[in-house]
Amino acid sequence: MKKSKRVLVVVGHGSKLKGFQHAMEQVARDIRKKAVFEKVLCAYLEITPPSIEEAVKQAVEFGAAEVRILPYFLLKGRHTQQHIPAIAAAVKMRYKKVRIVLCPYLGYHPKIALAALERTGEVR
Repeated sequence: MKKSKRVLVVVGHGSKLKGFQHAMEQVARDIRKKAVFEKVLCAYLEITPPSIEEAVKQAVEFGAAEVRILPYFLLKGRHTQQHIPAIAAAVKMRYKKVRIVLCPYLGYHPKIALAALERTGEVR
C-alpha cells in the first residue's frame, strides 16, 4: 500500500531584512531530519516569497494528500487569529481533494520556556 504524502508548511511573518529567515529555515531543516513529513516548506505571510498559497500549491504539485500549516509565531494576534486562518480556509476551498490542517501557532510550550532560560545562560 502506498503511503500518503504529507507536507508541512512552516509560516513566518516575512521581512525586508536580509537573512531574517535563517532561524526558521533551520527549524524546518531539523523537522525534515525527523522524516515525519515527506516535505517541509517555509512560507511567509507577507513581503517575502513564497506566500502560504504558493507553498500549498507546491505541496499539492508534489502530490501531498495532506498539508499541515504551522504558524511560526509565539504570540496571539491578528495574524494567528484572523489572517492565517483566512488563508488556510481559502486554500482548503481551492484544493478540496487535499486535507489541509491549520496547526496551532507555537505560543506557549514548556520547551520554549527552557529555550528562553538557556538564552539567559542560566540553564542548570
